[in-house]
Amino acid sequence: MITFVVSYYRFEIIKLRVKTKIKMDKSTLDNLIEASKRNDANSFRKIVESYQAMIYSLAFRLMCDDEEAKDVVQETFIRVWTNLQAYKADKKFSTWIYAIATNLSLDKLKSTKRNIQKNSVDETLCNLVSSENIEQRLINSELAGIILELTNTLTPKQKIVFTLRYLEDLEVEEIIQITGMNAGKIKSNLFLARQAIRQKLEKY
Repeated sequence: MITFVVSYYRFEIIKLRVKTKIKMDKSTLDNLIEASKRNDANSFRKIVESYQAMIYSLAFRLMCDDEEAKDVVQETFIRVWTNLQAYKADKKFSTWIYAIATNLSLDKLKSTKRNIQKNSVDETLCNLVSSENIEQRLINSELAGIILELTNTLTPKQKIVFTLRYLEDLEVEEIIQITGMNAGKIKSNLFLARQAIRQKLEKY
């Protein structure tokens, strides 16, 4: 079954959107989850199709690199599949997936030297997936450039909480569930992130 999950990610992942909405009611999702727990590949495919854009959006905003974002998406859903039996319905499914993707991204951010200088932004953007939708690609490129420029001096945790709060528009309570940090640490990291970004903006 892992072979199915890995091969499924050879598709072209949906491009980044400013807002990603999950169009699936809870009853349908619960049924798909239960079927997936019984090794129903078609049901799991539907879950992936519904949530892949949301996870790509988060990963791209954190990694600012298309290939690394796709790696995070692939590994996220592999882990979702292998850990689906442990998922409890009393927890919001999107929060559970966000937590997996966030932890994977955090590991990548910590393990990679991401001291990206301004003159290397263009090189990073060249890795963006080719697309006939030129307008969307330009939006992606512009967004990546902005995020790289404003957040490249943040610590991984600062970037995580800043992205979840201000780019993914999540409330602090959900960020607590996703990151495992307490409210105090989240607010502290947000304060330091805003301070660092404000200092950068004042230079322009």
